[in-house]
Amino acid sequence: RSDKTLQDIVYKLVPGLFKDEMKRRRDFYAAYPMAEVPNGSNEDRGEVSEQDKGNLTDDEIVSLSIEFYEGSSNASPPGPLPLRPQKNGLRFLRCPAAMTVMHLAKFLRNKMDVPSKYKVEVLYEDEPLKEYYTLMDIAYIYPWRR
Repeated sequence: RSDKTLQDIVYKLVPGLFKDEMKRRRDFYAAYPMAEVPNGSNEDRGEVSEQDKGNLTDDEIVSLSIEFYEGSSNASPPGPLPLRPQKNGLRFLRCPAAMTVMHLAKFLRNKMDVPSKYKVEVLYEDEPLKEYYTLMDIAYIYPWRR
């Protein structure tokens, strides 16, 4: 039985392997049109592009959206919050895939002039992200499509 997790690890460790494998599968099914893939997915037939798979390189640019989070935490901030974004305060950033969450938080602190007494935390939905995660890690960990 195939192990999808192990296969994904191999694809991530060997550059270009996923693209080559999909090309070989497409070539095979083009040469043998009668060959059927029982219960096969698009990936089994080689019809998944590398972009759909979500493979990223360190130097690729990732577009992400950020918005102010007003969670329901019991701890109140030590004073009035300096950033009260307007309705639909959604912002978009383009960052390298190798950028860490720590650097993203520092960038947001500087860009939004957040005083040092406030903590800037980057979340995915309601889950705080680890500072050492890169945007590429987040794309692999959480459901993400290009």
